[in-house]
Amino acid sequence: MCASVKYNIRGPALIPRMKTKHRIYYVTLFSIVLLGLIATGMFQFWPHSIESSSDWSVEKRSVRDVPVVRLPADSPVPERGDLSCRMHTCFDVYRCGFNPKNKIKVYIYSLKKYVDDAGVPVSSTISREYNELLTAISDSDYYTDDITRACLFVPSIDVLNQHTLRVKETAQALAQLSRWDRGTNHLLFNMLPGGPPDYNTALDVPRDRALLAGGGFSTWTYRQGYDVSIPVYSPLSAEVDLPEKGPGPRRFFLLSSQVALHPEYREELDALQARHGEAVLVLDKCTNLSEGVPASRKRCHKHQVFDYPQVLQEATFCVVLRGARLGQAVLSDVLRAGCVPVVIADSYVLPFSEVLDWKRASVVVPEEKMSDVYSILQSIPRRQMEEMQRQARWFWEAYFQSIKAIALATLQIINDRIYPYAAISYEEWNDPPSVVWREFPDRLVGYPGRLHLWDHEMSKWKYESEWTNEVSMVLTGAAFYHKYFNYLYTYKMPGDIKNWVDAHMNCEDIAMNFLVANVTGKAVIKVTPRKKFKCPECTAIDGLSLDQTHMVERSECINKFASVFGTMPLKVVEHRADPVLYKDDFPEKLKSFPNIGSL
Repeated sequence: MCASVKYNIRGPALIPRMKTKHRIYYVTLFSIVLLGLIATGMFQFWPHSIESSSDWSVEKRSVRDVPVVRLPADSPVPERGDLSCRMHTCFDVYRCGFNPKNKIKVYIYSLKKYVDDAGVPVSSTISREYNELLTAISDSDYYTDDITRACLFVPSIDVLNQHTLRVKETAQALAQLSRWDRGTNHLLFNMLPGGPPDYNTALDVPRDRALLAGGGFSTWTYRQGYDVSIPVYSPLSAEVDLPEKGPGPRRFFLLSSQVALHPEYREELDALQARHGEAVLVLDKCTNLSEGVPASRKRCHKHQVFDYPQVLQEATFCVVLRGARLGQAVLSDVLRAGCVPVVIADSYVLPFSEVLDWKRASVVVPEEKMSDVYSILQSIPRRQMEEMQRQARWFWEAYFQSIKAIALATLQIINDRIYPYAAISYEEWNDPPSVVWREFPDRLVGYPGRLHLWDHEMSKWKYESEWTNEVSMVLTGAAFYHKYFNYLYTYKMPGDIKNWVDAHMNCEDIAMNFLVANVTGKAVIKVTPRKKFKCPECTAIDGLSLDQTHMVERSECINKFASVFGTMPLKVVEHRADPVLYKDDFPEKLKSFPNIGSL
């Protein structure tokens, strides 16, 4: 009995130890199997294509880690650029149909190193400028890392400068791109096309149907509405600090700063300088600089040395001539300096000319009229010249000052072609933000109108609130005006008008009407038929206008202000600007502002 009890006591104590030992074994085995299943699932559903990784940035990825692609000598070469291509013939807009917010999506191919059969690289290492360009695109709203949703494809092959390329092999590398398809919907950026001795005005790399954003297009190589003419980026103007200089005549009327010009152009410029003396300055490269002084930062006239591009700010007009290539970086330098470019380069397609109105910022002179350029420029009125100086500077700030600005402007132009109903307007492309003020930026716009009249019997001004067809003031209880007038009212109000207003407590709206009219010389804008304010919360005794002295005091205000200003600035008009939406046949109870049209 005791033995039986002893056995039973030891038995149960041993069994749990065995279960725990086996449990650890099975849990470990199960965990390994589970991890294997999870890993298998991840690889099963994870994108397999290397295209899904757009890790192209030189900053993110060492060039030594870039995959190497060997191009056999017999690799296919694309056809030369099709000059007949237009958006409706060579661009597949159906790839862009499912992108939201009317914005194209741009995919950047992953960075690869292409070599020939001998292992020689097809092109040099990606340039800093092209890396900045790809970075700008990838940081923008246009970018997508999903190749299946892309509307536009940008290769990571740097073709900005044709001088660094092996033309045939670069074309073979383009043909290796997974979605190449004869270059359909592919965009190439090139700023320095051609090579000696011809220096063609478009990239010589065969590219078939690919779009080309090129610097230096001529009308013979530019495919209107398909390619995009871009500026030749000038790192010099981007790096040098040039404080903005106000518009107006400057020390030199006309200046030429380009070096290595064709001898015929140099002779024409020297002849202009000989005829017009110090008004024309023709600069050339310096031959006697001290060691260590960068030649690109200096220009010389005889023995006089000028800092470049600072000297451009000393000229009203600056000549931009064709060099070996049609497009010149000096255009960016000139715009940066606020100097009006005088473009003397026949057939040159100016940058972004599809959307930018260059007549507002430049003067284009045919090469055969080069000897008459001085008289042509003298015929431009001073006011127009000053506007052109402002516009030139703003063009640089908006579209030329960085690689990022150039890249995003290019994509916006293509985006506007694909979604024309959502395209940016002419004003948005060409007007500085300070100019784009939607309705009446310098007017006082309000609802109830009032009038001032001359009382012949009393020989003084009278305030009138009767309903007439004329108006010279609007009440500021519900009015719109630029906040700048608040500053003028606070700090620039003439005389003791502010003290008068504080003492009488009934004239601040009249004072504001006087101020705005005096500054602008324009009348107020009255909106809708409303003649008076409607205040349901106000009681009869609260109304200031019900006071018997109200009209008399306001008449005194008008006479006081006219005396201080020394004139009567208020303008009388018979005009009303009515929005028509409030007249829609729509239930009154559902309108947000049902009383806007009432008297």
